[in-house]
Amino acid sequence: MGKMIVGHEFYCCKCGMKGIPVVRQKGKEREPGHLKKLFCLTCNAEINHVECIAGSKYQYEDFLLEFSQGNFDSNFNRILPYGVFKDSLRKEGKI
Repeated sequence: MGKMIVGHEFYCCKCGMKGIPVVRQKGKEREPGHLKKLFCLTCNAEINHVECIAGSKYQYEDFLLEFSQGNFDSNFNRILPYGVFKDSLRKEGKI
């Protein structure tokens, strides 16, 4: 049996649109929520995209929360690590 291949979804940190999926070999995946600089077809620029993996600890809904609540800076990097960011929103009663 050959190596399994897994497709992961990426979402642009600037516009929020779905980007080009990346295929990774099983066992060589990055952690969920990983930032990867990819070309965004909507923005026509190379921008950080967030890696979302269905059934993992970081899914599309987590990205939407970060995106809508402004956890990305002007260079499209995270301001706070996701866990810290989510805890701060809980403390403020926003989620």
